[in-house]
Amino acid sequence: MVAHQIPTLSLDLCTADALRDPYPLYREIRDAGEVVFLEAHDVLAVGRYDDARRILRSSDEFTSSRGIGLNKVVNGGEQKTVLTSEGDVHRKLKSIVMAPMMPRKMEELSVTLETIADDLVSELIERDTFDGVTDFAHHLPVAVISHLVGLPESGRQNMLKWSAAAFNVIGPLNERARDSVDSLLEMAMYAASLTRSDLAPNSWGSLVFAAADEGRITDDQASGMFIDYLAPSLDTTIHAITHMINLFALHPDQWQRVVGDEALLQSAVEEVLRFEAPVRGFTRVATQDTTVGSTRVRAGERIWVLNGAANRDERHYQNPDIFDASRSASDHLSFGHGPHLCAGVHLARLEMRAILRSLRQKVSLIEVGARVISENNILRGWSALETRFVAR
Repeated sequence: MVAHQIPTLSLDLCTADALRDPYPLYREIRDAGEVVFLEAHDVLAVGRYDDARRILRSSDEFTSSRGIGLNKVVNGGEQKTVLTSEGDVHRKLKSIVMAPMMPRKMEELSVTLETIADDLVSELIERDTFDGVTDFAHHLPVAVISHLVGLPESGRQNMLKWSAAAFNVIGPLNERARDSVDSLLEMAMYAASLTRSDLAPNSWGSLVFAAADEGRITDDQASGMFIDYLAPSLDTTIHAITHMINLFALHPDQWQRVVGDEALLQSAVEEVLRFEAPVRGFTRVATQDTTVGSTRVRAGERIWVLNGAANRDERHYQNPDIFDASRSASDHLSFGHGPHLCAGVHLARLEMRAILRSLRQKVSLIEVGARVISENNILRGWSALETRFVAR
């Protein structure tokens, strides 16, 4: 790839140090220009909010259909998921995936989600400490998603492993990605092997097969849509929930504001998502010669849209490195934007609100101790987080 009068940076966003704290590097990218060339990854990148948002909403100029990853292996395969389709095909596939996750249907789950959250928080308050990832953040998404999709036990047991592998392989072809290939292939083979009889009646998965039976999609497309359920549906929400308890532990003044004002629940959830985007970003390919801001981008060039960097852009957010539970930040890019806005956005927000509501009612203080970063090429989160809830 040749950069055309575009600043070149040698930084690597996937080293262990960069994964622990990417924000100084994100600032360096934003300060360098509208578009930069990341030499270590052989890809263009954008870190400013307005530029990232424009690319995400302009699927006619910047396509996902040539892959969303950072290596030729994953981008060179057949692209058949909702995330890597475009146009009429994308709209058809996404309408089927999103049908059971629209706001009205999600609200029907709210009582169940709040009951699960209440029981979990009540149990963990009684412990001296617990792991905020495995004991807390995993619980609600795993309990809800695995059963709603309707997978047999064998599939439910592997969802977390498969999800982490899928995001690793999307990144640069480093050791982390290569070590995840077998798990990704295992997930693809599992999705292709699923039959109608494997899935619980009236589950999300059964609706995918129903669409195939009605001729709206092919069986091959159905297999690809199961990957959309298996890969992105768990780790993203789990990391968001873990970020939530970590941030409120690190900012007890903000936690006290939320405890004292129920009206802050919604803005607090959005600020958590803005401040710590669970997905660092995917790539797009320019379909034609175009511009990003005033920077020329040629047809065929791949651009890494860094959602996590855009969410901290001081050109869009005032004091973006300050965590403020009352901030109006619902326009963040953590769920993407435009045609490829995350299909599970309503469920993720509902789960986070249910958990935050329960915490607010039962917990006066959140404390964290030892933390271990999750070393994943695309996801940002914690793999372990020593946590303590102090009862109100």
